[in-house]
Amino acid sequence: MSAAATSRPSAAAPGGELHLLRSFARRIDPSDAGAYNNLGVLYFRKGLTDEAIVAFSRALALDERMGVARRNLEIAYGDSGIVERRLHELDERLRANPEDLEALVQSGIAEKTAGRLERAHSLFERAIELDPDSSVLHFLLAETLYNRGLHENAMRSVRPSV
Repeated sequence: MSAAATSRPSAAAPGGELHLLRSFARRIDPSDAGAYNNLGVLYFRKGLTDEAIVAFSRALALDERMGVARRNLEIAYGDSGIVERRLHELDERLRANPEDLEALVQSGIAEKTAGRLERAHSLFERAIELDPDSSVLHFLLAETLYNRGLHENAMRSVRPSV
């Protein structure tokens, strides 16, 4: 599935269906980023936003270049109204391990979604310090810089020789 998470979620699934839907997470290939993205879309459409966020996050942990999972995660964060709670959870992870790359990236995406571009900028820069060769991290930083109106800095972040 592509950016199908753009559909609004329906009411939360009833009890029996909820158990069945949650069981899918145990049945998919744990190394298949696409399967996790698809699972996230299914969860989101059924109103299981927390589960969708976990599935999209897992897809990105497996394949950081999966733009559709990143966009779906942003949509789930934005539509869910739980950005603050998720940021608190990620902050706790970063307090326990300041070098948790996944938590840095997810925090940056959530901050960007919440419109806090300066904070997202800082988080993406910290992530790049840990993984300087990641084109995805440079793209996320460039996008954030561009949205802050720092166009020349955005260009330098994706093309350091500019």
